[in-house]
Amino acid sequence: MTGASFFSVPHQKRGKTQFELLTEETPVASSFQGFTAESFAFFQDLSRNNNKGWFDQNRARYEEHVTGAFRSLLEALTPFLLALNSQFETSGRTNGNFSRINRDIRFSKDKTPYKPNYYLYVYDGRHDRGHAGRLYVGLSAECATVGFSIYDTWKGPKGTLQTVFRKKLETERKQLDRLLQRTVRSKHYQTYWHRQDDGDWAQHSGLPRRDADWQTLQAWIVRKVYLPNSRTVAAPAFATEVERIFKDLYPLYVFTSEPGAK
Repeated sequence: MTGASFFSVPHQKRGKTQFELLTEETPVASSFQGFTAESFAFFQDLSRNNNKGWFDQNRARYEEHVTGAFRSLLEALTPFLLALNSQFETSGRTNGNFSRINRDIRFSKDKTPYKPNYYLYVYDGRHDRGHAGRLYVGLSAECATVGFSIYDTWKGPKGTLQTVFRKKLETERKQLDRLLQRTVRSKHYQTYWHRQDDGDWAQHSGLPRRDADWQTLQAWIVRKVYLPNSRTVAAPAFATEVERIFKDLYPLYVFTSEPGAK
């Protein structure tokens, strides 16, 4: 099932639509135990020891408390994700579902070899990860985040931010306003956007206020933030929390990334 048909065609089962069935909270059975204090501590220590020698000595920590936890989380989420959209990528590839910890220092001003964060991305597997919007879970020393993001493309074919989102802004703006009211505003999601202003990559808090800003933004993020001492993050039930947030934000993915879908 594609994202478009998910919202347009109700599938009945015991008197409930598929959307209603998806939004019912059900236990998640997997080996995912949450992101523990050790998950955050790895990145805290990495910030003080960002070098290959330290990383090699602490690789087992990284594989257990970071990549291991993320892979268990994806395993827990996969049935839900494929029910939400059968085109979602769930294979668990690095540079696909998972980010790389190694920094490409050839093109970066920051020459430290490792990134200070790690991400799980959920996106349409028929396209490159950066082609359209995506749902994500992120982890750093400071926090865990769960949300939706979309970025402009600078190389290759134009992405859906240009080919879908900006066109819908012209014809379906009221639909977007309803989605924003139902999700970002009423459920108090944190949101911000980026654009190159005078040659600098500038971040702007909140939602764009002008139509011109909506049309020219080059990145948009909507998310929830969880601090390291959050009991929610450190428990297996965090997978259910991620599902809830993804269900809230999936309509934004559809609006920004699915041609013809409402």
